[in-house]
Amino acid sequence: MRQFDTGSERGQKATFILQIKFRQNASWQGTVQWVEKKQEINFRSALELIKIIDSACEQGYQADVIGFEQAII
Repeated sequence: MRQFDTGSERGQKATFILQIKFRQNASWQGTVQWVEKKQEINFRSALELIKIIDSACEQGYQADVIGFEQAII
């Protein structure tokens, strides 16, 4: 089994809750909720979901709702 660096030296962790509502066009559609910031945003594809989570992690805990949503547009 491959071991991954948990990034314990990189900063704080984030918690996301995913709700997959549909599976169409060979991808997922649903919502992602950022628990610590109490923010929720819809995504239209698995790629968009990855971009949302990546953007939120890059912004860290300084992001606000507007920045979180604009990061994927």
